[in-house]
Amino acid sequence: MSNISVTCKAGKFNGVVNNDINFFYGIPYAKPLTKKTQWHIPEKNDSEIIFEATQRGFSAPQTIYRKSLLTDPNVPDESIDCLSLNIASKDINGNMPVMIWIHGGAYVTGSSNSVIYDLDSLPQHEIVLVSINYRLGPFGFLKLDEISNGVIRSTGNEGLMDQKLAIEWVKENIAEFGGDPDNITIFGESAGAWSVALQSSISPSGNLFSKAICQSGGMNAYFDKERGNQWGELFLKIANDNGVKIKDLTSLNHKQITSLASKMKHTMIANGKWLSPEVGFAPIADGNFLPLYPMKNFQDSPIKLIIGTTSDEYRLWSEFEPYYLSLDEDSFYKRLYKIFRAESIDKITSNYLPINPTRNEYKQALSNIMTDWTFGIHALELLELHQDNTYGYLFNEPSPVLDGKLGAYHASELPYVFGSATKKIIQDFCSKEAHTISNFFQVSWTQFAKTGSPSSDLINWDPYGVNNSIAFINSAPKIKAIHNKKRIKLLHESKINF
Repeated sequence: MSNISVTCKAGKFNGVVNNDINFFYGIPYAKPLTKKTQWHIPEKNDSEIIFEATQRGFSAPQTIYRKSLLTDPNVPDESIDCLSLNIASKDINGNMPVMIWIHGGAYVTGSSNSVIYDLDSLPQHEIVLVSINYRLGPFGFLKLDEISNGVIRSTGNEGLMDQKLAIEWVKENIAEFGGDPDNITIFGESAGAWSVALQSSISPSGNLFSKAICQSGGMNAYFDKERGNQWGELFLKIANDNGVKIKDLTSLNHKQITSLASKMKHTMIANGKWLSPEVGFAPIADGNFLPLYPMKNFQDSPIKLIIGTTSDEYRLWSEFEPYYLSLDEDSFYKRLYKIFRAESIDKITSNYLPINPTRNEYKQALSNIMTDWTFGIHALELLELHQDNTYGYLFNEPSPVLDGKLGAYHASELPYVFGSATKKIIQDFCSKEAHTISNFFQVSWTQFAKTGSPSSDLINWDPYGVNNSIAFINSAPKIKAIHNKKRIKLLHESKINF
């Protein structure tokens, strides 16, 4: 391992070289956040800095409801001073396409420094890889400005503002790290994909970045101001119930704030209805930073897009949650009547339930419905909107974990995308064909970053507008017409809107 230095507009950054890749860790892309400014919009550094970019930055404060299969115990400690990014580049004198990763975690957890997001592998394909941290939960996605009468200035969009400032930092400085500032792709999974989609609506001209990849997430995960204010009111009520007044919130540390946040559930403001999206913390379509109608704002965008899902997204939850594990016929139908119009229920169930279903088949059917409802609808919506500029996929390689019960669960494609599938800590979750699948993802994703098309010597990948075709990604990828379009559209047309 040796050292490397880069001087750019933002200052001088000293990194490390390992296996012929230049790494720069924990670079601050904004002024440091403090207890005093933790609720504020991010601010650009107004002077050059000299920085030892050899250690990964702090993780954003996490709002933990419970640990899951994807919990990484090895991420760095939490701090409100978390606005940093990592850069991995094979050649600091190059002019390579840039890929900026936005991690997921339901807007409340996650870190760019998770072991899954390996920085070693993708840069071998002649791209510069950047991964960013941004504020989460109550600091990134909680609107308090109106209901606190300005005592707390948070708009609910601070997390998206962090991301946008990081992208702007990259555009301004990445040339000195070997990246082409005029060829930037942003990509993310789950809440990272929601973020990528919303950033595409915020900056639809294509001047900030020209390509986007949404893995298991679309342009739907945001609130209107009314729901944002309801969520903020719930936070203030819980704070008050725990002896914390509005003025006290400005002096609490991040652990005290996230402890209050972890007591909140979106069902607490649902009044018996089924709210969508099924999250508590989310950006606010305020017509100021985030357009009131993000999809409409994106309609004429030239940004090229890859969007897709995994075939068994919801098994990450349905194979663990007590509700699903005890699901019977009665609770199955009760759930459907909360989400969909009564006259559509029989037609919906005919698409998902076999004749004379067993108890376990009710669980699997609801899991498949929720996969299409939560992820499929919103991927299809973007595919249909930008047919000639958008490439679709379905990842359907089952994981061997838990004897295959999880199938191709939510986030199961990530180790292949980042080349971490062969790491000892992850390999048991991945297919025996991990090398082949990982190579396909990495070649396709980096070809898209380079050319605007994921086609390569491995596959001729048509845009969705050609015969409604998508890539079915597994150990033997194929381009075929989307197979579940009708049932997804039925869900979309049948939903009760709240």
